[in-house]
Amino acid sequence: MKWTATITKIGKQAIEPKGNMVILFGENVTPELVDVSVIQKFDPQTPLTGFIMKKGDTVTIDGQTYVADFVGSMVASDMRALGHVTLFFNQKKSKNPLANGVYFTLEDKQTMPEFNIGDDIIYEHI
Repeated sequence: MKWTATITKIGKQAIEPKGNMVILFGENVTPELVDVSVIQKFDPQTPLTGFIMKKGDTVTIDGQTYVADFVGSMVASDMRALGHVTLFFNQKKSKNPLANGVYFTLEDKQTMPEFNIGDDIIYEHI
């Protein structure tokens, strides 16, 4: 199954040049979180009601596909309710990983993706 979201807004503090974490929310994000979030709008053809994500599933951003090493226990419910997930790139999972986080290890020649308004993010449950 695939879910496609389009980036509609990028908060002023959402992307740090050396950061390896990005917070994503759906369009119903609270005003307090807009500045630190990438806002995504899901395609109505792929409703979030059935969203699933497990270890080994993929997220494609900026033409690069990332394979999930770890998916927190609240990722599916947060995506269904709020379009919310926190993505971690090349950050080792701590002893207490975020329940709403998805952790990725970058492959050779793979870099942190760029986030641009109008670009799609594709979540795929393999």
